[in-house]
Amino acid sequence: MGDGKRVLVTGAAGLVGGHLRRFWGDRYPLRLADIVPIDELDAHEQFVQLDIAELEQLTAACAGVHTIVHLAADPSMKAEFNSSLLQRNVIGAYNAFEAARLSGCRRLVFASSINVILGYRDEENVRCDVPMWPQNVYGATKAWGEALARAYSEQCGLSCICVRIGGARYRQDGDWDPKRLSGGISARDQAQLFACCIDAPESVRFKVVNGTSHHRHSWMSIDEARELGYEPEDGTAFPKTG
Repeated sequence: MGDGKRVLVTGAAGLVGGHLRRFWGDRYPLRLADIVPIDELDAHEQFVQLDIAELEQLTAACAGVHTIVHLAADPSMKAEFNSSLLQRNVIGAYNAFEAARLSGCRRLVFASSINVILGYRDEENVRCDVPMWPQNVYGATKAWGEALARAYSEQCGLSCICVRIGGARYRQDGDWDPKRLSGGISARDQAQLFACCIDAPESVRFKVVNGTSHHRHSWMSIDEARELGYEPEDGTAFPKTG
C-alpha cells in the first residue's frame, strides 16, 4: 500500500473522488470527507462527514494526514456566488489550506479547473505559465484557490500542487473526433495524475499542472505534468475503444 502516506480527500463523494478511489485501490490509506455520506468503504478507507465551510471540522479531519487532495467545491460554471461559491469555493478553499497548516500536513493538492484559463480555449497546447484568464466567476474562484496555494507555499512552507482539471467525463470509448481540439481527461488518467502529485518529491514547493489526457490536438500542454512522472494512457492520440 504505497508508502503509508495517509491522504484526506475532500469532496470524495463526487465524480473525480469516485474515479480516484476506483483506480487507486489500496494504494493509500484514505480518509474520505464529504457533506454527503459514503457507504461501502474498503478496509483502507474511513469516512468523516463534514462541511468544508467549517474550519474546525476540516482541521479535525486533517489529524495524522500527510496530503490533502482538495476536490470539494461547487463545480458549476453557473453557480450563484453568495448562495454557493462563497461558502464552497472561497471560504472552503481557504479552510483547506488553513487546516493543512494548523494540522502540520506536508502537502495540499488543489483541484483547480480548466476554467482558470478558459479565455485560451481556441488555442493549442496552452502552458501553465500563461496569465490566468477566467471567463466566469466559478473560474475566478479557482484562480483564488491557486493564489492561496502560492501564498501558503511561500508563507507557511506547505507544498502545494494545483491541477487544472479538464473535462472529467472523457471516455476512451466515447464520441470524440481526433481532429478536434480536446481538453478531456479520463478517469484512470485522473487517478494517475493525482497520484503523481501526492508522490512528488518534497522539494516540489509549488506547481501548477494541466489535467488532460494525451490528445492529438490538445488544448492544454501536459509538459509540466510530465515533470512529475505523468504519462497519460488515454486520449484522442490513442485508438478509440469499445
